[in-house]
Amino acid sequence: MHDASKRLRAVLVLNELMEFQMRRHMHINETDFQAMQHLLQHRSMSPGDLAKSLHLTSAATTTVIDRLVVAGHARRVPHATDRRRWLIEPTPESIRDAMSQLMPMVVEADNMVRAMPQDHQDAVVTYLDGVIDAIQRRIVEMDGESTDGASPATSGGAS
Repeated sequence: MHDASKRLRAVLVLNELMEFQMRRHMHINETDFQAMQHLLQHRSMSPGDLAKSLHLTSAATTTVIDRLVVAGHARRVPHATDRRRWLIEPTPESIRDAMSQLMPMVVEADNMVRAMPQDHQDAVVTYLDGVIDAIQRRIVEMDGESTDGASPATSGGAS
């Protein structure tokens, strides 16, 4: 295996450890953490969209949302145009806390790549684009290889 591939594997393992530390810091379980990642990325989501993103049933997602609300990480807000609907969003405090934990690492990595000569920066971007494409292709392939045909949201797999 190429040294770059070995280092990519190390990054993936370290990401798992970082997520574990973030879950500990936030006092939440893995499923709730995954929900928070989606909420932080999108800033607000309908419960149905969150359920799809988590591959959970609507009932299981309601439980996740309830836990996040009680823990102060998320809140339910009325939909701007449909009074019958609600959106889920991360609380400002939870956003600040997550960013305070993650930004030192993000800034350090960003400064590192910006300090490289432009052709090195381009090589890093090209490599990472290729990794992203390879992962996305494999996800699609694995999805097509599913033998039972059941979607994860209907197979009862809540964490």
